[in-house]
Amino acid sequence: MKLFRRPRDFVLVIVLVVVSVILLMSNLRAKKSLNLVERSVVSILVPFQDVVDWSVLQVTTTWDDYVALLDTRQENKRLLMALDMLEFEKHALEEKLKSYDRLEKLLTFPDLVKVPFEVARVIGRDTANRMKVVTLNKGSLHGIEIDMPVVTHRGLVGRVMKVTYVACKVLLVTDVRSAIDAIAQDSRDGLIVAGANAPLLEIKYLDVNADVKDGAGIISSGLGGVFPKGLFIGYLKNIVKKEGDLFLNAKLSLAVDVNRLEEVLILKGSLPDLHEEGDEPLDKEENTE
Repeated sequence: MKLFRRPRDFVLVIVLVVVSVILLMSNLRAKKSLNLVERSVVSILVPFQDVVDWSVLQVTTTWDDYVALLDTRQENKRLLMALDMLEFEKHALEEKLKSYDRLEKLLTFPDLVKVPFEVARVIGRDTANRMKVVTLNKGSLHGIEIDMPVVTHRGLVGRVMKVTYVACKVLLVTDVRSAIDAIAQDSRDGLIVAGANAPLLEIKYLDVNADVKDGAGIISSGLGGVFPKGLFIGYLKNIVKKEGDLFLNAKLSLAVDVNRLEEVLILKGSLPDLHEEGDEPLDKEENTE
């Protein structure tokens, strides 16, 4: 027959022994004088009690540290959540500030007092990239009509080609279906700016004897009944004069990055020429090309 049938019996005996020793040591230490037997017991049991005291202290300390660690972890989680929220709010505020900055620049259009307009936001693009078209969040509900010009503070973007009740599609000047009657800002030579589904637009019918150089500014001429006179389009580039040709070969670098449009202005209604004297363009920034 085994002394302890179950581990629980052994643990119970150990606990009883420890309790008995603690009680015995407490009684012995409370006495002012000890006899020989009591001193012998104390000498034998003191090391054992020290071990018990040390073990209890370690367990207590470990438990306190564990509880403190749990509290610390919970506090860390709370602080991390608060940090994530602050980071989210920071990015949201930064984006809102950038949006306000873009709108402020849009509203520097020099003739807004003369021209009715609608601020619109880009909500879609042609994902297949076959057509250079963007969708705006304004439609017939807001007075938008087909062929209304679309601009930014930097220059011409395109024209409205389709209108629904709350949205419209804009044919960008880079599309191959786009053609704009234009003039050179300084020399007043006439030309056509044609889309090419490429970063650089085509220049057509620019007289071979035109007094133009790379970097010359190009603005809308007002002919054709769509774009009012004086809208800035871009800068001449890669001008080549070939013997025997009637027209110069050249490209045009757009003033507006149509691939990064976010907000635009839709010019509404029948528009008068924007500039009567001197035909200063919409965009007055220097050519940085």
